Amino acid sequence: MIFYVAHREHAYTQAVVLLYHRTDLEAWFRLVRYEDAGLLRGVRAGVVIWSDMDRLTSDELSRAAGISAELADNTGLTQLNHPTASLQRFDLLRLLHADGSNAFRVFRPDELEEAIRYPVFIRDETGALYREPPLLHDRPALDAAIARLDGSDLARPMVVEMIGTPGMDGYFRKYAAFRVGDTIYGQHCAMSKSWFVKNSPEQLLPAHIEEIRTYIDTNPDANAVMQVFEKARMQYGRIDYTFVDGRLVVFEINSNPTVLSDPPTPFAIYDPKPFADLQADALLALPQATEADSLAAIDTAHQSALAKLRRHYQMRRLKLTLRKVLRKRK
Repeated sequence: MIFYVAHREHAYTQAVVLLYHRTDLEAWFRLVRYEDAGLLRGVRAGVVIWSDMDRLTSDELSRAAGISAELADNTGLTQLNHPTASLQRFDLLRLLHADGSNAFRVFRPDELEEAIRYPVFIRDETGALYREPPLLHDRPALDAAIARLDGSDLARPMVVEMIGTPGMDGYFRKYAAFRVGDTIYGQHCAMSKSWFVKNSPEQLLPAHIEEIRTYIDTNPDANAVMQVFEKARMQYGRIDYTFVDGRLVVFEINSNPTVLSDPPTPFAIYDPKPFADLQADALLALPQATEADSLAAIDTAHQSALAKLRRHYQMRRLKLTLRKVLRKRK
């Protein structure tokens, strides 16, 4: 059995795979909220994946680390990631700059150095970044932005030196690859005219489509990516990276990445099933993934969480379909 431990508000990242594309995975997969992680003490075989460490408080991390230690001592469970030993975003980026892998630095707002390379931007260490942050081009602009942090909703702000250059075609690129145990697979190559690459535009050039297909099919950076995961002491997650002057540059490793965002609709611009298969097959290949050992309390909580997710994605599917229909009528 695969026990996926996640923050209670972010248990949706595997949902589209489980509900639509690989329903066979559900027999071997259990969502576990951190507040229920203690139930794992009663399981003797399977694999535990710890995620969302960046979203936990220090007390929650300490409790999870204690449970992880108990599981290591008293059960035969395989564990991927560690609540406190796996590096979070800030510490990983500091390490990668210190060992010469990354050419950009990160700072805490109260620990700035004079020799910062501009432009920089400010982001939270926790969670995902959905909107393009403003670039700050000098120290007065940075100081003003830091002064505005008081009262903001950033839990652990960090100052990041911007890095990245567009390709010959004018597009910036961001690559993403998953690690699931011993498996590395390429998930996407997003392209944008903006330095802040979140998703590719809906209408891609034919050459871009072929480039993305080649990246996914050949998985060219698997060895280099695995080395970064090992430095981070993470056995599960998604790494986001780019290339600058031919060198791989890492932005982050997300411990609870969304595999597929949207449920299938008749208007999908690509077939998501192969991506679901990559994820599901890698999960099922984990040691003890198909050991039929769980607890009734874990199963009940999982079914309750999945039922809520099912309702959510049914509504999302309806909204996406209606939106496309209305656009076509215009």
